[in-house]
Amino acid sequence: MMNKLFSTSLISAAAILLSACSSTPERPNWLDGADVNYPANVYLTASGQAQTASVADNRALANLAKIFEVSIADESIDFSEASISQSNASGSTIRQVDNKQTLSRFVNTQAQQVLQGVSIAERWQDPVTGQQSSLAVMKRAPAAALFMQSIRAADDQTSAAVKYAEQQAPNPLIALSSLESARQRQITRLNDNNNLRVVTGNDINVEYSVETLTQMIKIRLAALSFTTSATDEQALLSLQGAASEVGVQLKDNSQYKLVLTLDKGAVEQRQAWYWLRGNIVLHVMDGNNSISNKRWPFKISAQSEQLLEQRLAAKLTMKLPAYVYQILTPEVK
Repeated sequence: MMNKLFSTSLISAAAILLSACSSTPERPNWLDGADVNYPANVYLTASGQAQTASVADNRALANLAKIFEVSIADESIDFSEASISQSNASGSTIRQVDNKQTLSRFVNTQAQQVLQGVSIAERWQDPVTGQQSSLAVMKRAPAAALFMQSIRAADDQTSAAVKYAEQQAPNPLIALSSLESARQRQITRLNDNNNLRVVTGNDINVEYSVETLTQMIKIRLAALSFTTSATDEQALLSLQGAASEVGVQLKDNSQYKLVLTLDKGAVEQRQAWYWLRGNIVLHVMDGNNSISNKRWPFKISAQSEQLLEQRLAAKLTMKLPAYVYQILTPEVK
């Protein structure tokens, strides 16, 4: 899905930036690969064919976009590998949906910047079949410069974030937030580094890798302890399970408290279905002060009213680990 978004963004950006191109009367060499007019050490090239010039242009641009296919995976932390005191951590993977969407927007922005140097350099129409061919070209040097600039910016931001987390953060959650922000920035750096390798054959070494930052986050989580409270006993068990899965300790005398509130609406019946809507609300308390809070809407349906609570409990089991992680790494505005 993200690769599709990336290619679409590339095509949209380049369509606006096409330069004037010439029509070549004889079959050009670029249709067969190498062309002395576009040496491989200077240009990245791709061709496309179709029955119309506009479609051929778009296919050429799409083929050029494939050279920079996004290498960002769903980078998520598996907390089962963390060094934690709990023995009942389940090892499920935390899916950070909000962060992934942010990454997608960032990558598309980078794609548009890279494509500022792309043009349709030539077109050719086969005199026998009438098929149109287009050649998309991009100079390597400007693309490499952009990737290197982004990589250096990511490394500067990451170093500053780590320093802030270690020396200046006013509380553990702000420190975790800073490290998580650095981790996400390094995930996008991975993509830039891979693309730089495509353009130049080389990449830039990293000081704080995604793996290093992930381990730093796990260690800090394992050092945290919380008391817990929730709307009811079942919700409390779900919260405690989620907290253990993330890797924090549960202690009765902790300075910090995790509070789960289920803000439920009235049960509604529509035809043969019952619906329950509301919000899952989490707070992190330091004494009487809430230092982090967030809410997530939920919507549950079932064909009997008795099943609604069971399905809500199942949703809590599935969603709460990610929600707890988000509340412990709050976005700093």
